[in-house]
Amino acid sequence: MKIKELERKSFRKKFLDCYDSYLNLSKYQHIAIGIYKAGECYTFGNGIKGDFMYDIGSISKTLSAHLILKLSNENLINLNDTIDKYLDLKKGNYPTINELLTHSAGYNNLTPVEITIPALLKHGYSKKNIYEEIVDIDIIKALQRRRKTKHKKIYGYSDFAYAVLALVAKKVTNKEYSSLLDDFINKDLELSNTKLILNDNRYPYSIKNHKVIPFWKWRLDNPYLFSGGVVSNINDMLQYISHQIENKTQYIIDAHNVVDIKSKNNIKMCKGWHTYNKSHQLWHVGGVGTFRSSIIVNKHLKLGIVVLGNTKGISKANVHYIAKMLYSDLKMKRVKL
Repeated sequence: MKIKELERKSFRKKFLDCYDSYLNLSKYQHIAIGIYKAGECYTFGNGIKGDFMYDIGSISKTLSAHLILKLSNENLINLNDTIDKYLDLKKGNYPTINELLTHSAGYNNLTPVEITIPALLKHGYSKKNIYEEIVDIDIIKALQRRRKTKHKKIYGYSDFAYAVLALVAKKVTNKEYSSLLDDFINKDLELSNTKLILNDNRYPYSIKNHKVIPFWKWRLDNPYLFSGGVVSNINDMLQYISHQIENKTQYIIDAHNVVDIKSKNNIKMCKGWHTYNKSHQLWHVGGVGTFRSSIIVNKHLKLGIVVLGNTKGISKANVHYIAKMLYSDLKMKRVKL
């Protein structure tokens, strides 16, 4: 895939002010910006080299959703089945695969709180993976403690939901989480630089007060890998955007179908992806440790934006704000490509 690197003169001053504000937070700031427009790819930023790897956080869920839909197309999973058909659970009221995919299973973001809250209080979010010690049995116990929950079709974002999906995928394929995702990402999506990295030797470093903040570490047997364990670079994320726009594979198309669930702030759900009411826009954001990411795709306009950064930024100096501004500028043809 041929990629052209853009210069500052391609952008308007207001966008560059936000970009500069992000970089000026510290001398260690790195950011990688990717643009896909009608088959052409462009990059901008000081962190766009191929060896600059970023935790993409919850954007991992879109990859996991495509994998689950692939398993559904292969008749290994029925999206309308409740999870107790696949997992050895006590009798109870459990959500369907589809409810987990669309964040409408009634599980909140930090479930199981009995594990995550102590980790948050002790280490904080940036310094340590709050899900690091979780394994399959923790998910099973958490599900069974909540087996009397009634599942209403109301949007409620959940990392836990995708950890449960990981258990189901493992059960029907008899493969570990890391090999499941790695094989799908590398072989099916052909993203050669996107992977599950389970150590802390990646670059760029996020540094505060000249002290390296540890990366999130992951275990091979951790089901939360499906929620936020993927690491990538800007070139692969542009290739991923091209799949969303150009690829006619069924599990790609299925993920974009809007689901009728109640939500606030005009947010609608697809499978793994967010959208808005009466909008062609697909989007997701991610945050793992100090890393932040944002991706926006418009199939109708054949337009995609991805922004990867090694720190979260503040107010108008953060990757999602930058991504939204750039998306608007491109729609209004304020960027010189």
